[in-house]
Amino acid sequence: MSLSLDSDLGPLRYVAGIGSGLVLVAASELLFYLIGRTPFPDGFLVGLLTSLPFALWLVYGSYRTVTAGVSDRRYWRIVRWTLGGGGVFLVINLGLMLAFPPATGVVVLSWVRWAVAIGSGVGFVIGTFEARAIQRELAAERIRIKQEELQRERDRLEEFASIVSHDLRNPLNVADGHLTLVQQKDDGTFEDHLETIKASLDRMEAIIEETLTLAREGRAVGETSAVDLSEIAEASWDAVDTADAELSIDTDVTVQADADRLHHVFENLFRNAVEHGGDDVTLRVDTLGDARGFSVADDGPGIPEADRERVLEPGHTTQDSGSGFGLTIVEQIATAHGWRLRIDESDAGGARFEFRDVTVES
Repeated sequence: MSLSLDSDLGPLRYVAGIGSGLVLVAASELLFYLIGRTPFPDGFLVGLLTSLPFALWLVYGSYRTVTAGVSDRRYWRIVRWTLGGGGVFLVINLGLMLAFPPATGVVVLSWVRWAVAIGSGVGFVIGTFEARAIQRELAAERIRIKQEELQRERDRLEEFASIVSHDLRNPLNVADGHLTLVQQKDDGTFEDHLETIKASLDRMEAIIEETLTLAREGRAVGETSAVDLSEIAEASWDAVDTADAELSIDTDVTVQADADRLHHVFENLFRNAVEHGGDDVTLRVDTLGDARGFSVADDGPGIPEADRERVLEPGHTTQDSGSGFGLTIVEQIATAHGWRLRIDESDAGGARFEFRDVTVES
């Protein structure tokens, strides 16, 4: 990555300039003694070796600060710390020079260079750490505000869904009640038509219920607990009409999760597999090879790669009786836990749903 002193470094070019100047001064002093074959004053080499790393750090650190992603709005703060540190330490050492006068002007120069290097280097380090701390705090605050906004949006969505479902359920219940009365009095003449109406009303009820579930499950998970994956899977299997389908559970791990929401995950996946794979579909719940999650796979027709993003969209369904919310709810619950959901092909050619970044406990 190439940097321009004027554009990328901005005010930090002053810090880099101080460091470069100190290095040049130190090199000049060293050449002065070597060329003139003059013995080094007492403490010269110690002072050179202790101050030179600080001077070099001022140069390298300026570039490193830019590449590390520190906001340029913090650069002047770092410069002030650098100048302040160098100035304060120089004043202290000037007082020491008055108390203990150096023998020659070259020694004075060496002492000044040493004081500026040490003070500026320490000030630069403090300024950089402070800038990064401020940046982290601001980033955390932005995340908190965004999460609060998302929570308010989800609360409004849930409130809206509750109101709509209430307003829809009332006339739906009335229609269902009248349909029941008509079915009781019908002599079979309109049986097919009445069954179609009944199926449509049931589907509307399912859509309303899953719309409410979708609004609720999108909320971030608060407290989690250690949940036995096999027990949750078995309980969810018993709660779903699975016909002649079979379930194989090849895991004995526990995961950190919200048990109720994990129930919804398995129930929706099991129901989806039976609806698309037939009454004799076989499912398998297993732990991922890297032990960072778990999977649910079936031997049904699978999901084409081109459709794996689309099946997670609300309302997407290939069944006349489906609501199209089942897999959307699964993804919402995974996201609320901080998990990543990936759809792939199972070993049997069916669908495989992988949940990654899960806290798995043996």
